[in-house]
Amino acid sequence: MYSEPWNDIEDYGSSHKLALLAEIVAELSIGHVLYGKNIEILAKREDRDDVLVKSEGKYFIVHLTWSNSKEALPYPKTELYDSVELLRKKLKKDTYDF
Repeated sequence: MYSEPWNDIEDYGSSHKLALLAEIVAELSIGHVLYGKNIEILAKREDRDDVLVKSEGKYFIVHLTWSNSKEALPYPKTELYDSVELLRKKLKKDTYDF
């Protein structure tokens, strides 16, 4: 499903996946759409600080700030994709734009 610039998170070591998850959790503040939710990392975009995650059956692209601290809303910027079809369109567009 993933093409450049996206890579499946399973292509990285588990420590990398855990570091990304820790950064996401560190940046989320109360009121963020992902705050307090279970998050599964699916992929990482190599040319940006974007991470594709799944939570509660929805897909999100989170742009990390790498501040390692709570961010003021609307950060970290997050795009919601309600369906696999919408997500695939976005990923395909990213490939063409890359």
